[in-house]
Amino acid sequence: MERQDIVEKVRAFNRFYLPALNLLGNHYLGSEFGVTYARIFYEIYCHEGCNAAYIAKSMNIDKGYVSRILASHEKHGFLIRVTSETDRRSQELYLTDEGKRRAEDFIVKSNQDIGGHLEGLSDRELQQLGEAVDTIVRLLKKAIW
Repeated sequence: MERQDIVEKVRAFNRFYLPALNLLGNHYLGSEFGVTYARIFYEIYCHEGCNAAYIAKSMNIDKGYVSRILASHEKHGFLIRVTSETDRRSQELYLTDEGKRRAEDFIVKSNQDIGGHLEGLSDRELQQLGEAVDTIVRLLKKAIW
């Protein structure tokens, strides 16, 4: 198979996968947030005390865009910023109780949503899917990073 055939297969997979999991709209899992806004809840939840630069790098998105999302989340009472004791120029990010509730809600709903999509698969098919995902991640990490 030619490289261009693989490129087209990856693009076709993206065109299938993103809408299949409702990742293209502005209302991720029925919320008022798009997927990027919701994902930032997750990043702060899992990496409490991280900073905006960490989020921008880990999500591979523009720092200005991250800053606007963080400002919105802060304005709505979902997060607080604390000046870092080790680097006074940096601000550590923490979710408020409401922000944590939102993050936990996204995690539960996402697990339920994906689990629902997989219900029709046999144990063997689930095993194959898991192995295929591991392979995709391993190869793309090697290619991209």
